[in-house]
Amino acid sequence: MGGNSQRFDGVGGVLMRAAWIVLAALIGGGSASFAGASELIKVPTGQSMVPYEALWEDHLDLGKNGETWLVIRFLAPDIAKAAGKISYSDATVDLEFLCNSVGLGMAALTGGGVDQIIVNLMDKPIARGERDQEVTQFMSAYRVVNGACEWE
Repeated sequence: MGGNSQRFDGVGGVLMRAAWIVLAALIGGGSASFAGASELIKVPTGQSMVPYEALWEDHLDLGKNGETWLVIRFLAPDIAKAAGKISYSDATVDLEFLCNSVGLGMAALTGGGVDQIIVNLMDKPIARGERDQEVTQFMSAYRVVNGACEWE
């Protein structure tokens, strides 16, 4: 990955879990917690997702002064190969929706300063940066341009 990741534990973790709950309520009409949800987030394709993880990564080797990436990860069982319900091309609308609704909201709650937002959907939990042929993952990267997500 090439950067330093920060998981939010302690006070920061409380803030991030609260951010997930607030943002999930805003976009999904219910509440969701950081690593497990009593209610799921609905996205434009109709699939339901669980917020899984949010990471801030410092990539000091990129750009003039380095870059900060916000990586938001969601469990999305409908993307599983075996399920065959949602393809990557179908999910692009969900990825953009999550960037604009959840990603920008989380960046704003922490004062902004995010250069890139990575949205990661996975059918089963897997550590960031790991590969497993049994796990389906969809990812898209976005630049924050004029307060909106612009696909890269």
